[in-house]
Amino acid sequence: MKTDTKKLDKCQVKLVVTLDAEEAAACVKEVEKTFVKEARLPGFRPGKAPVELIRKQFAAQIKDEVQRTMFRRHYADAVKAEGVDEVALADVQDVKCDATGGGFTAIIDVKPVFKLPAYKGLKIAPANAKVEDSAVAEQIERLRAAYAKYEDAKEGETVAAGDFVQIDYTGTVDGKPILELAPDAKIVASGTGFWTQVEEGRFLPEILEAVKGMKAGETKAEVKATFDKASAPEPLKGKKAVYSVTLKAFRRRVLPTDAEFAEKAKAESVEALTKTIRESMEKQAVEQEAARRENDAVEMLLKKVDFDVPQSQVHRAMDGYLNQLAQRAQYAGLTAEYFEQNREKILKDAEENATRQVRLWYVIDAIAEAEKIEAKGEERGKKVVEFILANAK
Repeated sequence: MKTDTKKLDKCQVKLVVTLDAEEAAACVKEVEKTFVKEARLPGFRPGKAPVELIRKQFAAQIKDEVQRTMFRRHYADAVKAEGVDEVALADVQDVKCDATGGGFTAIIDVKPVFKLPAYKGLKIAPANAKVEDSAVAEQIERLRAAYAKYEDAKEGETVAAGDFVQIDYTGTVDGKPILELAPDAKIVASGTGFWTQVEEGRFLPEILEAVKGMKAGETKAEVKATFDKASAPEPLKGKKAVYSVTLKAFRRRVLPTDAEFAEKAKAESVEALTKTIRESMEKQAVEQEAARRENDAVEMLLKKVDFDVPQSQVHRAMDGYLNQLAQRAQYAGLTAEYFEQNREKILKDAEENATRQVRLWYVIDAIAEAEKIEAKGEERGKKVVEFILANAK
């Protein structure tokens, strides 16, 4: 057997294997012997049919099996002989085997050769898991608001943040009704008896701000608003609108007292609840900072390297990425139409992410080998990152 290799692009080599007549004939003889033993031909007992008749009757099958047998028998030895650091067999070409000789060409994905980047002394910002008192107080107030009650407003009371309001409104742009300019934008054009909460993100911010301090029955005729240039319907992008807003009724938000709040939250007191929430937020902050530092370490490593990786591994990683994306899409309610419209970008992003991931695997493995870190799989990656962070500046 003679072997020869040639380097190709994208972490591939071409392995050419050539067999002499004797080696090829041995494969042919082995296969023919098996066919003679197992073939069933009318008029002959099993194993007694002449080999010449077997050759004629099963020519195509024998040829295919000879080629498979020849490949199985010699591929591994050829890879070993040429010292190919195999990742996966990508393709087999030019397969031939008969009594005169044989051989094949194998396209093989191989491990990349790259220079290990400096990974000690990386400048990674220290963890900052401090939780401000204001953040805890804000969380407490959000939770308190979740237990609020709503009561019909009394005569003379005015709207405050968090209240539910019922309004009539109509808007114009350059003196023309919004509905004429954008027939599909009914929600921002006008409304009658429309209920919304005076809370950020619930409706047009200018209208929500305008109703604060209003009494039931009052009207504001010159409420000015500007449509977002990115998210507004096309005819309204960046346009300035004027609204007339009438407050028909509203329901006041009544926050629970401390005692009611503690009882609903199943806590001994607001102070005890505050302590619990602080501890939870501090734990979350520590976890987030740990994740941030790990991500920083990974990003710094990847910025230091740029090498080709085996495409077979990239494709497997892409499959995993796309499967996860499909699962997330189900929860997000994304349609098949969305994927079709964004197909090229989705595949490009998947390939880029997969390539980064495979490249990171090789860098992690190289560091683990250099530092004699004994672990496998995800645990190996975790220990390598821990080592990097322990040696960071």
